[in-house]
Amino acid sequence: MRIVYDDTMQETMAEAVGEFMDALNVEEIVRYEWGTDSVQMHLLKEKLGAYLEYYRMSIGRTVTHAHGIGNNCQYPVYYHPEGVDEIQQCGNINLNSGLYGEGFVSCEDYNRNRVGAVYEVRACGVVRK
Repeated sequence: MRIVYDDTMQETMAEAVGEFMDALNVEEIVRYEWGTDSVQMHLLKEKLGAYLEYYRMSIGRTVTHAHGIGNNCQYPVYYHPEGVDEIQQCGNINLNSGLYGEGFVSCEDYNRNRVGAVYEVRACGVVRK
């Protein structure tokens, strides 16, 4: 099985992430820690990954940390076309944790250009930026 970069499904990826974020029940991914309600990005990643399965997409296990900072996590997003013996990387997703318990979600292409909106996830809800 080979992995290739193909941005054909990139817009679909960004739209699917947008749909997920619009419907996200934030209470399911918030936990009390260090004196405040904090968004748990690992739970968001699990739920988003399950949602993307409908689109034949998955979030990769390889993580890249921007500037060597552990709370800046970028994962590849793969599209699994039917009947083809390859996996297509259609873009990347950033799942970043903020300093005050908030999280940030955005999609990027191969050249690190943003695709779609940026979402700020707080204990009280999601803000599209």
